[in-house]
Amino acid sequence: MAKVMDNYQLLMQKLDQFIRKFYVNQLIRGTLYSIGLILLLFILFNAAEYYYYFSVGVRKLLFYSFIGISSAALIGWVFVPLLKYFRLGKTLSHDQAASIIGDHFPNVKDKLLNILQLKAQSTNSSDKALLMASINQKSEEIKPVPFKGAIDLSKNKQYLWKYALPPMLLFFILLFGAPSILKEGSNRLINNNEVFERAAPFHFSVDKENLTVVQFDDFPLTVKVDGEVLPNDVFIELDGYKYRLNKVDANTFTYLFSNVQKDMKFNLSASTVNSESYDLDVLLKPNITGFDVKMDYPNYTGRKDETISNIGDFVVPVGTDLSWMFNSLNTDDISILFSDKTGKVKANRNDETRYSYKKKALADQTYKLYVSNDDLPNADSIAYSISVIPDLHPNIKVEKFVDSLDNKMLYFVGDASDDYGLTSLAFHYQVKSENGATKPLQTIALAKPDNKQAQFDHVWDIEALTLKPGDELTYYFEVYDNDGVNGRKSAKTNMMKYELPSLE
Repeated sequence: MAKVMDNYQLLMQKLDQFIRKFYVNQLIRGTLYSIGLILLLFILFNAAEYYYYFSVGVRKLLFYSFIGISSAALIGWVFVPLLKYFRLGKTLSHDQAASIIGDHFPNVKDKLLNILQLKAQSTNSSDKALLMASINQKSEEIKPVPFKGAIDLSKNKQYLWKYALPPMLLFFILLFGAPSILKEGSNRLINNNEVFERAAPFHFSVDKENLTVVQFDDFPLTVKVDGEVLPNDVFIELDGYKYRLNKVDANTFTYLFSNVQKDMKFNLSASTVNSESYDLDVLLKPNITGFDVKMDYPNYTGRKDETISNIGDFVVPVGTDLSWMFNSLNTDDISILFSDKTGKVKANRNDETRYSYKKKALADQTYKLYVSNDDLPNADSIAYSISVIPDLHPNIKVEKFVDSLDNKMLYFVGDASDDYGLTSLAFHYQVKSENGATKPLQTIALAKPDNKQAQFDHVWDIEALTLKPGDELTYYFEVYDNDGVNGRKSAKTNMMKYELPSLE
C-alpha cells in the first residue's frame, strides 16, 4: 500500500512541477509580448505627437490609452501567470495538466487520465484494494515519462525575435539617433493639459506673470512676436470670436480689454501659428454697495431720531450718536479715517457682507472710507464731511420801569430764548455797605420757562430791603439753557445798580 501511495504521490509531484513550468513558460512569453507591445505603442504615440502636435483632447486620449493598454498587458500576460506560479488564485487542475501532457506524449494520455479517474473512484469504492493495485501498475508504467519535457522553454526565442526584439531595436535606434522624437513626444503627452506651439518661424511672447486686472478696470495687453519671419497681423480669440490686434511696430501688437468683470481665457494666432491658452485673472474689487446712517439725536433737542441711506455728508446737532451700517461685496475690511484722529479705525464686521461703526458727533470733521480685501488692500476710498451744529448760549434782555411816584418801586419786563430750550430763570441782587462790606448774593427764582422762548416780568420793592444811607445795590437777571452735552449754559443781563445817598 505504501508503494502504491509513493508511486501516486510521485506522479502528483511530477504533475505539479509540470504546472509550475507551464506558468513559467506563460510568464516568459507574456513578458516578451508586453515588452513588444508597450515599446511599440510608446514609439508610435511619441512619433505621432512629435510630428502632428495633437490637441489637448487627443493627447489625453493617447496618454491614457497607453497607460490602460500597458496596464492590461502587464496584468494579463505577466502578473496573472506570476500569481498562478505561486498557486495564488485558480490554477490548472491535474486533469487539465494531464490533457496537455497527453497532447505531447500520446502514449501516456489515456493512462494518465485513467489513473486520475481511478484515484477519484477509490475514495468511495468497496474494491479499493483492487483500484489501488491498478493505480500502482499504471503509475509504474508511465513513471519514466518526463512530464516537464512537454514544455520547451527554448521555443520562446521565436517570440523574442518576432515580437520583442524589433521594437527594442527601434527604441534604441531612436534613443541614440533621434532622441528628440521620444523626449519631446513624451513631454507633450505627459503634460497633456498644456498647449504646445508647433515650431514656427516666429513665436508669441506674453508676460504671463502680470496677467491680472482689477475688476471693472481696463487691461492693456502687449504681445511681442519674435522670429525670423514676422506676421503682418495677429489675432486674439475671446469666447469663440477673433479680433485683430493693433500693430505698434513689426514686433509689437496691443489689445485693450475694456471693463473686465470676470476671468477670461484667450489665445493668439497668426497665419497657421496658434499660441498656448492664456488666463487673464480678475482681482475682485472690494465695494460698498450701500450704507445707512442712523442719527440718534440728544434727547434734550426734542428732535426725532432718523435714518438716512447712501448719504455720507450730513449736518447734526452736537452730541448726536451716529451709527453706520455698511453693505459690501468682495470686501474683507472697511476702515475709517476721521480728521480728528491720527490713524484709521476698523469698522466692526457683523457677517460676511455687513460692517458697522458708531461715533458721537462733537465737532465739525471730515472722514474717509477705505475698503479692501486680501488681493487689493486699500483698493478704494471716498471722502465725506460731518457738520455739527453747536448748542448756542441762551439770550436774555430786560427793560426797567420806575414808578414816578415812588422811585424805590421797580418794574421789569423781559424776553429770554434758546435754540433748544430754557430750564430756569432767576433774579439776583447783592448789597454793598458804605464801608465796603458785601452781603451774600441773593437769588429770587422766577417762573420756569416752558419752551424755547419766554417773556417774563418782575416787580421789586427796594424799600423792603431797608437799605442804609450809603448802601449800593447791584442786580441782574440770569437764564439757563438745557444743554445736555456740555452742561447747562447761562446768559445774564447787564449789571444794574441802585445807590442810596450817604448822610453826607
